[in-house]
Order: sequence, then structure tokens, then C-alpha cells
Amino acid sequence: MLQGSSVDNSGPSFTPLVVLELASDAKEETIAWLMGRIKDQQQNGGAELLVEQLGPGVSTQEKYNPNIFLVGASWQRLLSGAEDLGLFKEFSDGSMRAFTCANKLNFKEFKGDGDSFLSMAECQYIIKHELDTLRAKDETHVPGYTQTKLYPGKSIVRRLQSKGILIQMFPLHEKEALKRLSFSWYKKVKLSLQPLGELKKYQLSLTFNFFNCFASLFYIAFVMQDMVLLRQSLATLLITSQILNQFMEAFLPYWLQRRRNKKMIHKVRKIRTLEGKELPLTEQVRLEAHMSTYLGTFDDYLELFLLFGYVSLFSCVYPLAAVLVVLNNITEVYSDAFKMCHVFKRPFSDPAADIGVWQLAFETMSVIAVVTNCALIGMSPQVKTYFLDSETQLILWTVAVEHVLLAFKFILTFVIPDVPKHIQIKLARLEFESLEALKKKVKQY
Repeated sequence: MLQGSSVDNSGPSFTPLVVLELASDAKEETIAWLMGRIKDQQQNGGAELLVEQLGPGVSTQEKYNPNIFLVGASWQRLLSGAEDLGLFKEFSDGSMRAFTCANKLNFKEFKGDGDSFLSMAECQYIIKHELDTLRAKDETHVPGYTQTKLYPGKSIVRRLQSKGILIQMFPLHEKEALKRLSFSWYKKVKLSLQPLGELKKYQLSLTFNFFNCFASLFYIAFVMQDMVLLRQSLATLLITSQILNQFMEAFLPYWLQRRRNKKMIHKVRKIRTLEGKELPLTEQVRLEAHMSTYLGTFDDYLELFLLFGYVSLFSCVYPLAAVLVVLNNITEVYSDAFKMCHVFKRPFSDPAADIGVWQLAFETMSVIAVVTNCALIGMSPQVKTYFLDSETQLILWTVAVEHVLLAFKFILTFVIPDVPKHIQIKLARLEFESLEALKKKVKQY
């Protein structure tokens, strides 16, 4: 039909990493142009990647979208992409440095031709980066779509996505890794966390959730001053939220997905029963294409943030809250693993140095927790018996203890650096070497 050979059941001639699904009615002229740009050499403005069209699969009689393409890359192209991306890898001296092909043999995990140097998630992220950086050159519009304008230097892929020509782009699940995970969820499962700048877009949502979850508890604690009711409310919230969250996050979406894909799943079972082998690549891709899209880490972080609040804000009144949250975290490992492996398409793994502004959110919560617990202890009958004559003196002592604890917290924060000294030295050395290399490069020109 178009460029390259179709992928049969035996698999493509390269390792497929990313799937591109175009609209079923996309113009052949458009597809040929896009595939040509993806395969073209970098010096010509292309991505220099490998592309093959997905075949019809086992049953050719069923209606399917023919415009699904598998994208991969040669090993050398992935290494050059890692250099373009500035992907940090462990150097021979133990420091983390941006990868360069010139120094590839000096990186710790680079052995032989470096086949296992990059993880599959890193390779998929490189492919995504290369596709995202495909830029329009002298084209004024998308071929086949005269109304869809292109502007020099702007991303082609994002333009096609905004116009509905490119339906989705997602990385494939690694089947062997999923098998290993199914036998050892606790040891292996890790969520791929994206950079947390997204919190800035959801500050209003975070504030709303904070007041929605904690306003009633603060009212019970400081207005009604009913500690028994506060303990009961905390227990009810933690137990019901634990059950509801696991159900709503993983099992309900999984059940709905199976209902949507009932015909596809029945066909997959039939293939496995009759042929007694692994699911063919074509069926795996089409099955994953119908999975839900993972929308990011905000909801996962928000859940942890609220649980941290339940434990820390009222720990002196209900210490058992910590036990309930630990139980929640244990079940969360299973549900998150199940969710990421069987409910959602595999998300692209964006590198992140830390958890971003969520660090500030958790630190702010810890400060509020000190104030809250000191106030609750000051309100307890046991403490009030020592200050029967003067309520003002009780308040002053409570505020004094709270200030001492906060001062101790901030002193510890200052004394114990977030980045160890030896890492700071290595980072400074790396920055110095980078500046020296830049100076030499400037002199050459």
C-alpha cells in the first residue's frame, strides 16, 4: 500500500518501540509524506528512524484501522539520540553525566556494542523526542490537507495531532518485563513519574482537594473539640477511601475496558488456545491501542499527599492512622502495578531529577502538622490539668513548644543538605569540564 513492507505475524525487521496510529481515512499522500520525513536522514530534516506498517493480523475479515505504524531505530541512531537529548547516565567514576558518543566507553554500563546500555523506556523516550522535533521546512500545508497550515520550524507531529490526523502515539509494553513483574510486584514495580511541573497547572485543584478533605476534620477538632468523633471520622475516611480508590483506580477501568474490547479479548484467547504461543505482535499492538491513556502523575501524587495529611495532621489523636496508611500503601503497590500494566497504555518515561514542586507541598504540610499537633495536645484534658489557673499561660506554652519544634525542623533542614557534599563536588567538576569543552569548541570555530 505504502512505504516499507507490512508487518506480518513473525514480526518486523527491527525492534518496535513506538506505535503511531493515524486516522483510518487519512490521505495516502499525507501518510507517504509523514513516513518519508520520519525515515529521511537528519541532514535533510528527517528523524532517520525505522518505520513499518502493521499488518492486518490473524483475521483479515474484521474491520480494522490500516494506518497503524511501528517505529524503531538502529542502535547507533538511539545512541546519537541519547546524546542529542542529553540523557544522564552513570559515568565510570560514579557520577551522573550527560551521555556523549565520544565518551561512550567511559560510561559504566556501556559494554561491547552497548546493546543493553539503554533501557527500553529510555529508547522509547528518545524515539518520542525525535518525532516531536520533526519540524516543517518549506511546506506551507500538510500534503493532502490544504486547510491544515504548516509553519517553518514548528512541530509536524503536534500539528497532526491537533488536527486529528494523528490519533495517538504510544510506547509498546515490554511483554517479557510484564511477565517478570507478575511474579514479583513488590520488588520490581515502579511508576514512571513524569516531571512534576504539572502541579502548577493544578494549584486550584490541589487547594480545593485540601479543603474538601480536611475542612470537616479541622472543624471537628478545633470548633467542636470532639476528639472521639475526630478519631471515628479519620478511621472512616481512611478505610472507605482505601477501598474506593483501589476500585475506582484499577478494577473499574479494567472491567469497563474488557467490556469495550470483549470481541478483541475473545479473539486473543482463541489465538492462544489454538496456536499455543505468544500473542502475535499485530494483535498486541491493536489490543494496546484500545487501552486507556495514562493522564499523568498528578492524581497519584495527590492521593499520597492527602494520606500524608491524614497521618501527620492528627497523629497525636489517632496514631492508628499510620497503620491504616501503611496497609493502603501495600495494596496500592498491587493496584498501581495492575493499573499501569493492564489498564493503561504504557506512558512515555520522561526523565526527572526530583519530584518538583510536590516537595514544597509536602514540606508545607509537615509545617502545618507541627502546628496542628501542638494545638491538639494543648487542648487535651491531661495537659489542661497543669494550667487550671491560667488559660493564657497554656496558650503561651503551646506556642513556645510549637516554635521550638519548628526551629529544630528548620535547623535540621539547613544542617543536612539535600545533595551530599561529594555529589556537589562532582557536579561542580562536571560543570567546569563542560565549560572548558565549550571554550575549546568556540576556539575551533
